Amino acid sequence: MRKYTGANGKAYMQPLADAFGANLNSGLYHNAYIKKNGFQLYVGVAVMDAFIPESNKTFTGTTQGLFSPETNAKVPTIFGSSQVVTVEGEGGTTYAFPGGLDINNLPLAVPHLTVGSLMGTDATIRWAAYDIGDEVGKVELWGWGLRHSLNQYMPLKPVNMAVGFYSQQFSVGDVVDASGWVANIQASYPWRFITFYGGLGYEQSTLDIAYTYEADDSEIAFDLTGNNTIRTTLGLTLNLGPLKIHSDYTLAIQSLLTLGLGVGI
Repeated sequence: MRKYTGANGKAYMQPLADAFGANLNSGLYHNAYIKKNGFQLYVGVAVMDAFIPESNKTFTGTTQGLFSPETNAKVPTIFGSSQVVTVEGEGGTTYAFPGGLDINNLPLAVPHLTVGSLMGTDATIRWAAYDIGDEVGKVELWGWGLRHSLNQYMPLKPVNMAVGFYSQQFSVGDVVDASGWVANIQASYPWRFITFYGGLGYEQSTLDIAYTYEADDSEIAFDLTGNNTIRTTLGLTLNLGPLKIHSDYTLAIQSLLTLGLGVGI
């Protein structure tokens, strides 16, 4: 087995789409307070870490090509064991399913800017780019979001509530093209120097991978959709003057932990 194609290839890569899409749609807020009108600014960085469940480390692979008889086997995904799995066929032939990266989590760090407010609305921008050479190309992330306060329409204090929509794009040269969006309702409650916050969201993400397999110059491409849809987030922020330290946990098909550090005024 020299390369993965077809159904095997998609099943092998699907956990990457789930984890990466979940990361893209995270770390977007740390409270739900938005002024009706007036200057607000937050500049910081969020680090998301998707925990890979055991169920996303294996899949049922099927032998391909001229190998006989066709055989199913429990084999590693991209996050699974690095050990190659082999099955025996007719005439002493052997079919090898490749191993994975043998990792338990997938991290992602993103710089973050939120500015407002106009009529209870603020805007979020994410951007990062780095050129890592001709072999890989440019790594670039771009995102934006809008959020609108609900407190101006109903007496909710001391609870703050808002609704938001965010869109993210990520690319690695001509090989990886990922995108995601999330719509959510957010709530927060301040208590002394701590703000408790959370939210309920609906999300979607895609991951497209295309490259040339050098051994035979064949084109390999996978178009994947993340399995995540509904997410629930709970977290807290330490308000140390303008310094904000926040952390939250998102429960979804692909769960993850977010840590953030920034300055807000």
